[in-house]
Amino acid sequence: MNMRKINFQHGLWTLVAASLLVFTLVSCDGIAKKRASKHWSTTINHQFPNTNWAFEEEVLDFSFDIEDTSRYYDLSVILQYDTGVVTLKDIPLSLTLSTPDGMKSFSSSHFLLDKANNPDIKMLDTNTAELGVLVYPHRKFKVPGTYTLTVYRRAEKADNYGFISLSTKVNVSK
Repeated sequence: MNMRKINFQHGLWTLVAASLLVFTLVSCDGIAKKRASKHWSTTINHQFPNTNWAFEEEVLDFSFDIEDTSRYYDLSVILQYDTGVVTLKDIPLSLTLSTPDGMKSFSSSHFLLDKANNPDIKMLDTNTAELGVLVYPHRKFKVPGTYTLTVYRRAEKADNYGFISLSTKVNVSK
């Protein structure tokens, strides 16, 4: 009789321990899935001193880290500017995306600043506008590490007043 009591208690403790282990693993898996499904995003911002996109800032580098190479990402450049000062209608851009292993891909785009022809311009207040351009859509990063997006402004004037900031935004593609 004493042996049965010991076996029953041992079996009960084994059942409790196994239940706790299963519960812990299921809970951790649920937490991991919630973390993995969170919308990941990062923004790197460059403020223009004196609201002047000067000749010295004609080429700007934005570096960001990618750890999860199983996903696809969207890379955008976002310009904030003063509509009362900026006279340019279009800013052509050349872009270079450099990978941690030294590979480079090239692209071109532009900011169309003409409100009459671009419904994507978002007014933030009376004179401040924001325009985002998707420059690398649904991009797969094959190597984890630090990537650099180089933006080269090809405007015809050396100094361009009225520009507040240029940002790069990286988010997981939907």
